[in-house]
Amino acid sequence: MIFPLRFKLAFLSSILLAGGAATGSVLLLAQSRAALEDEITRRGVALVRNLARNATQPALLGEDLIVGQLLETVAEESGVLGAWVLDKEGHPIASAAGTVGQPHPRLTTDSDLDTQRDRGRLLLASRMVFREIDVGEVQLAMDLEGLIGSVVGRARRNILMAAGGLLVVGVLLAFAASTRVTRPLRRLRQGVNRLAAGDLAARVEPTTRDEVGELTRAFNEMGESLTKKEKLETAFRRYVSDHVLNEVLEHPEGIPLEGELRDVTLIVVDVRDFSRLSEGMEPRKVVSFLNEALGLITTRLLEHGGTVDKYVGDAVLAYFGAPLSTEDHTERAVAAAIAIQREVEERNDKPRASSEPPIPLRLGIGIHTGRVVVGNIGTDRKMDYTVIGDAVNVAHRLEKLAGRGTILVSEEVAGRLRGRVRLEPQGARHLLGRERPITVYRVRYWEP
Repeated sequence: MIFPLRFKLAFLSSILLAGGAATGSVLLLAQSRAALEDEITRRGVALVRNLARNATQPALLGEDLIVGQLLETVAEESGVLGAWVLDKEGHPIASAAGTVGQPHPRLTTDSDLDTQRDRGRLLLASRMVFREIDVGEVQLAMDLEGLIGSVVGRARRNILMAAGGLLVVGVLLAFAASTRVTRPLRRLRQGVNRLAAGDLAARVEPTTRDEVGELTRAFNEMGESLTKKEKLETAFRRYVSDHVLNEVLEHPEGIPLEGELRDVTLIVVDVRDFSRLSEGMEPRKVVSFLNEALGLITTRLLEHGGTVDKYVGDAVLAYFGAPLSTEDHTERAVAAAIAIQREVEERNDKPRASSEPPIPLRLGIGIHTGRVVVGNIGTDRKMDYTVIGDAVNVAHRLEKLAGRGTILVSEEVAGRLRGRVRLEPQGARHLLGRERPITVYRVRYWEP
């Protein structure tokens, strides 16, 4: 079941709006309550101080009747629960008629004024002093929750009504805005569906100047690009090499699909002692090691512009100079081989975090330049874009001669390098399947 985007946007906007309204309401109510509590506290402080000032002399003279009248006057104030006068030892002298609860022990032994809040009640105490003589203390209890509750309740109802109205309006506006935003997206989706169905002429007219409009224009450009490259993509859809496909799409005018003779440089890289290393090793470790080796080799080949033709067990066949011609394909191939061997050395010398000893990686590399046929080989059901010719066999034979960590090149490669790379002659070698020997050179890649 598809939940439309406009409903998602409207729902998200509503949630955000509701959350904002709820947060604002809570903060507003909290601020209002705090302000009311402060106001009631100030009022209570004023009452208890006035009472202490007026009751000091009568309490000192023992005029309990006057003190009681003062307490009753204060007890009639709104929100006052009780009032008491204590002597300096904390014994009650007088209390207001109908006082709720009992007085507390003296609270102002260390200060002239003390306020405490307990279970919705506000208790205030003020010391009675006559000419620096401690006479006693006046205590006043106020119904803090009763004074605040009704005001806060009314404020809560008003805020909830305002927030509810704002939420309704916000939801309506969110639906309207989300519909306006998603309308171009629905048109774009229809265009994508047409394109997916094979209609490469599908286009969508941009109607906005925002990200959606940019996306629409990008869709139209994609449709135009797909139209131009449709034939090439159809022809190369069977091929497994992503690198070849990318090259063809970038330079379609230079790729003959039927195959042609071309000078290329072939490189064969083989993992030495793989059978011995994998003997007794867990299959997962074997696959992990082989993937690491092939990944290292492939990455460097592609970085230097090579085309990875195929993996043959633990060996890699690649070539330079096809599918697009390059004048420096020989130099690229040798540079890639050097980069591979140097990275292998770094990999073998790098300390490992694991306690298990690292599996050493050693490669043998053969490089040869020659004329081959580059093109499609296979049947209607499976085809490969590959190279065919004697030069491929020579590259394979050179790889077989190469020892661990060795790069061997043919005389054809050495002649094209023109001294750019230091070479060590290895003499003439007879290659399997060839009558005439060829001169072989070793690349001294370990020297700067």
